[in-house]
Amino acid sequence: MKAWRGAWWSPRGPCLPARLPGMEYISLSPWRGFDDSKGGGIRLWKWRVSGKRVPEELCADEQLPAEVPCEVACAGDCVVSAWSSWSLCSHSCASKTAEGKQSRTRTILALPGEGGKPCPAATALQEWRSCNDHPCIVFYWEATAWEPCVEEPSPGTNGTSQWNGTAPSCSTPGTQTRTVTCMKMNVGPVIPKRCPDSARPDSVRPCLLPCKTDCRVTPFSEWIACPTTCLPVNSTIPTQSRYRTIIQRSANGGQECPDTLYEERDCEALPVCPSYRWRTHKWHPCTLVPDAVRQGITGPGEACGKGLEVRGVSCVGEDEDPAAMGECLRWAGAMPQRFRPCWVPCKDDCAFSAWSKFSECSGCGGLRSRKRSLTGRSRKRPRCQREDLYPLVETEECPCDTFLSQPYGNWSSCILPDASAVSSRHSWQARRDTRECGQGLRFRAVACVDQGGHLVSLDLCSESGFVEEVCHIPCPLDCKLSDWSPWSPCSATCGSGLKVRSRWLREKPFNGGRPCPKLDLKNQVRCAALHRTTTRHATPRKLDR
Repeated sequence: MKAWRGAWWSPRGPCLPARLPGMEYISLSPWRGFDDSKGGGIRLWKWRVSGKRVPEELCADEQLPAEVPCEVACAGDCVVSAWSSWSLCSHSCASKTAEGKQSRTRTILALPGEGGKPCPAATALQEWRSCNDHPCIVFYWEATAWEPCVEEPSPGTNGTSQWNGTAPSCSTPGTQTRTVTCMKMNVGPVIPKRCPDSARPDSVRPCLLPCKTDCRVTPFSEWIACPTTCLPVNSTIPTQSRYRTIIQRSANGGQECPDTLYEERDCEALPVCPSYRWRTHKWHPCTLVPDAVRQGITGPGEACGKGLEVRGVSCVGEDEDPAAMGECLRWAGAMPQRFRPCWVPCKDDCAFSAWSKFSECSGCGGLRSRKRSLTGRSRKRPRCQREDLYPLVETEECPCDTFLSQPYGNWSSCILPDASAVSSRHSWQARRDTRECGQGLRFRAVACVDQGGHLVSLDLCSESGFVEEVCHIPCPLDCKLSDWSPWSPCSATCGSGLKVRSRWLREKPFNGGRPCPKLDLKNQVRCAALHRTTTRHATPRKLDR
């Protein structure tokens, strides 16, 4: 948002309007109506205000005036600079003996001329104001969070804890408490009388305990019926059960739900059922059933088309001897299928070999296939060679009987071998060699799922129910220093001197090992040396060439 605003201007400076929050002066217009006799003229300031206009009621401060008085200096008047910024406060807080002060100043830029306005007094060139008037020592109340509502031990003993509002008939009045402490800023708790008692927060207040809700369950269902005739061979003893369901769970200290929601008991002993089974025989060749026969009318004979295959079905007992069909119908269930449709090929039909066996599966989710081929004259017929009509290869998904083990939860801590597993003959040796570090094992639980991601019995995947892997617990290493070095030569060639030996750190302690000794790493001893001068004469010798 940009606008122009007028301002009186004199040679000694502008008389600017009050600057609003966010206002920024951008440029100044040429003179308008300048008259030196009147002490100036008009120039326009171009200004910009950042932000968007909002309703006046949103502003907490009072509305700024649209016009403010200002004084235009005349020629010959005393010229004074603008006020400087306020100085830093002399104190960070106020005490009984000292309070914060800060000042600002202005200076005289030009002395007044003849008949001009005089300059202000020296005391008017400086202003003081108070600052940081908050006390240096602050005491305040600090309250903890309210404790849970508890039932009053004896209602009416404390009038401040009585509940005066409207409450459900099943609710119980109670009280809540909290700890209120007098605190000194940057110090901690102090005695309560240091803090104003009128501002002390409440430490007790009334409350209502919610209504108790008891658990509600349905009555037990009827017992599931037991077998009434006999038991199949190799079957376990049958059981019957009944159950009940939770309708509403308990809350707010009400009666808990019962532990038993399901009951089971054994059925009475029954005799073993007789053993009968159906025996099926080989399918007979396909027998043509002409349309005329199927439709119940007479017609010309047919040499190919739809037919039926038939097989025999008999009933045998436990000793494989033939038995009456009624026994199998009673004890072995429905009779297996005796007829099935088939096709007697015609001369013009495509002839194929029998389907081969399906190939081996590469794994769950893979594919397996089987093949067949054209036989006889069908191999030369173009119609029979169309695989879109007569496919020679069939594929299907492999059956998924495989179950997958999936890790569940986090790894356990590294567990070292148990020394107690060592034979008793070496028990002393085992205790002596027991360590709290080295190679161990850590374990992780597994869940067993089928191909659909559903949990199944863990026995289908793992006998132990967990997986394990090798882990290591680092052993502590003691501090290691090198051996002492040989003594150095004596520092003096004559008289008293020093000779030194040293050693250095080879390995720092690690993982709780013994620390390095607090000893000097250098040793020195005094030594004495005698200076001996030996004079030798060199005799020239002719070199052999």
